[in-house]
Amino acid sequence: MDKLSHLIPGETISVVVRVLEEPEENKVNGKKKLKVRVGDGDNIANLVAWDQEADRLDILKGDVLEIIGGECPVSHKDTRHPPTLSVTKKTIVNKKQIRFPSIKECMQRKFLDQIPDYSYGIVTGFINQVYQTASYFCERCKKFSDEMCDCGNFPSPIFRITGAFSDGTRTVLFSTISERVAEKLTRTSRREAKRINPKSIMDRPYRLLGYLRNEKFWVEDVLK
Repeated sequence: MDKLSHLIPGETISVVVRVLEEPEENKVNGKKKLKVRVGDGDNIANLVAWDQEADRLDILKGDVLEIIGGECPVSHKDTRHPPTLSVTKKTIVNKKQIRFPSIKECMQRKFLDQIPDYSYGIVTGFINQVYQTASYFCERCKKFSDEMCDCGNFPSPIFRITGAFSDGTRTVLFSTISERVAEKLTRTSRREAKRINPKSIMDRPYRLLGYLRNEKFWVEDVLK
């Protein structure tokens, strides 16, 4: 069996993992999608299944799964794509009753210098600098822009915190992945995004769950 740290986009692997949370189901473009974080004490990944593959996965938080032939998808459009393991028609998923790292053990803190590219980690540290509290994405041009895009469009602001984060072992660029995470990080609402004092974000330690991708730490959650 492989380890989740062996995930490489475009490759197929077989691993044993523990389900770290209750699975989340929703509809994306009319298709059923099941998504849940899984871990093996070495790394964390998103387990994803669609439609019929989602229907055949009867899994709960805490389950130990043997996954044979899971695929690590390639995303050419999104360079921030997180560590992901997809269940396909060829993938075999079995529940196992074996001794295996607990949820707590799988969610242990790591240092930034211990996290390789395309890997998750829970880190504790400080925000050293804040570069942006709002970004602008032009739907017309399908790209990030200034408050006024080159095409003359005025995009709506997206509440997103970007800056530099350090835990004493390493300093990396970071970005929140959603407005919900930005609100949790700043303890304020998206309506206040442009009025936030950067120093107010830099005055306390943070415990963050995220993944390293292309030398940038993408923050998925702010933990207590």
